[in-house]
Amino acid sequence: MTESLRELLHAMGGAGGWLLGAGALLGVLVALVPGVGAVRVRGLMAEPIRRPPPGATGRSGLAAVAARLRGAVDDRLGRVAAVRRRAVVELCRVLAAELRAGRDPNAAVDSAVTELEPGVRADFAPLGAAARTGQDLAAPLRGLAALRGAGGLAYLAACWRVAAATGAGLADVVDRLADALADEDARRRELNAQLAGPRATAAMLSALPVLGLAMAGALGGAPLAFLFTTPAGLVCLAAGLLLDTAGLLWTRRMVRGVLAATYGTE
Repeated sequence: MTESLRELLHAMGGAGGWLLGAGALLGVLVALVPGVGAVRVRGLMAEPIRRPPPGATGRSGLAAVAARLRGAVDDRLGRVAAVRRRAVVELCRVLAAELRAGRDPNAAVDSAVTELEPGVRADFAPLGAAARTGQDLAAPLRGLAALRGAGGLAYLAACWRVAAATGAGLADVVDRLADALADEDARRRELNAQLAGPRATAAMLSALPVLGLAMAGALGGAPLAFLFTTPAGLVCLAAGLLLDTAGLLWTRRMVRGVLAATYGTE
């Protein structure tokens, strides 16, 4: 079997190197996406994919799956969290303006939820529903604060609870809360921009072995045959994979450590 594999790899020659290079490069890019394995599992299995109704085309089914996967990847990359953070700031600003205009607090919250962007409004729909029925909104606010990117609602819940207990006005404190959350979001974006350098370095270092294999195959070498059919090659392959993976995990841990130390786990 080893001889057959060696002959196959030698026969592939440069094409094999290029194929391995392309496949490994794709693997590196996938590895750089935070939690991509979890994305695949959650995106495909969080809910059963129902069969399309009669008459629905396969293209629409594929589009639905693609949209679901894209949403899961966006969430893992932090894009959804960033949109929610901006939505919380906007919610606080509109709420403060409505309160200054003399609106009832619950009606002001309902109006603020309605003013949010359609893409994020569904996340805050339970808050709007609770406001329309006249409920105490401290509990719904704390519940929504568990969503990634919506942690600022926990502060709004505390403000709401204190105002309900003491009769103090909400407009000024909510306005100040909006300013504080906006400043924090700006600092977060600046920090992410500064961390782009280490992330790019990790990507480049991870791609170097891939480029080396591709270059060796293009020059007529047989890197695949060496790596997969000789003891020394297998040792080099295992060591290279371990070191490359360790470098990726180390860099990812450092970046996450900086973000967690600055902003917590959100």
